[in-house]
Amino acid sequence: MIKTKGTYGRAKVKFTLDPAVGARTASICGEWNGWTADAHPMKRDSKGGFSTTLELEAGREYRFRYLLDGERWENDWEADAYLPNDFGAEDSVIDLTDHATEPAAKRASKRAPAAASEGSPAKAATASKRSRATKQSAGAPPTDGGTTEAAAKPGPAKAARPAKKATKRQG
Repeated sequence: MIKTKGTYGRAKVKFTLDPAVGARTASICGEWNGWTADAHPMKRDSKGGFSTTLELEAGREYRFRYLLDGERWENDWEADAYLPNDFGAEDSVIDLTDHATEPAAKRASKRAPAAASEGSPAKAATASKRSRATKQSAGAPPTDGGTTEAAAKPGPAKAARPAKKATKRQG
């Protein structure tokens, strides 16, 4: 089994069966497909083994088994765990709890500054000022030739606080 992160809270899993299983056909049955034998038939490779790649919801575990030649059940030799089933045998378990992607709210918050710059020129100017203030609060020199409180003070600036707006003294 090879697990990789998919998109939108899903994980890609490549399931493989060794040619040593000695089967003519194989399919993978599990909790994600209601244990249906014909839902995910596996493709035979040139060496006599089988494989298929599925995209499953990440963040949970699934029970599954291989059905060989429509009558013989086989577990995955590389399963993450094995759990007893109601038929006196064991099911293979794949653990995708560590393959969960960021929640949708967190992904949206990362896009918020870009979305704020779309639309009216006033929104674009506000986003530009926010971006400049963030750079300046991190200790970077001001981009407009003025000074900010964060750039003028010695020591590290706090990244969580935006720099205060610079004011020119008249005098």
